[in-house]
Amino acid sequence: MKKLIGIEVIFLTLFSCQYLDTLHSDHTLTEKIEAEFNSDSEIIDLTELNNFEWEALLILGPYSVIENIEKELNLDLENIRENGIEFSDSINLLIFLKNGKSVKISEVSREIGDFTNMGEVIKKNGVKFVKTANRVNKLAE
Repeated sequence: MKKLIGIEVIFLTLFSCQYLDTLHSDHTLTEKIEAEFNSDSEIIDLTELNNFEWEALLILGPYSVIENIEKELNLDLENIRENGIEFSDSINLLIFLKNGKSVKISEVSREIGDFTNMGEVIKKNGVKFVKTANRVNKLAE
């Protein structure tokens, strides 16, 4: 009986650690991003909207399967696999990366428009966007 309880405790500990490491949308960052896109400014520079370390940005659109993107782009997105983007059509998922691993995410409403560079890893110095009617286009480098 003690062995069974010990095994259950180990299993629950390992199982719960997976969820403790899961990233959730940063609401403050999301508000800043959406406010910038709703402003009168035509060009949006995402490098100026945060105070954490990151190297690149990945934008996923509705119904994206994180496991497939992770394999295709050789990234470590394990800590966001439980995100609801796979089943949602109301958000775009902005994933901030450092050393090929997701460090912060933002669920941005599609009401601001859809991004054109979905599924592409964009280096930090290239995360400037131009707003057009219902579209958010990456500025050419």
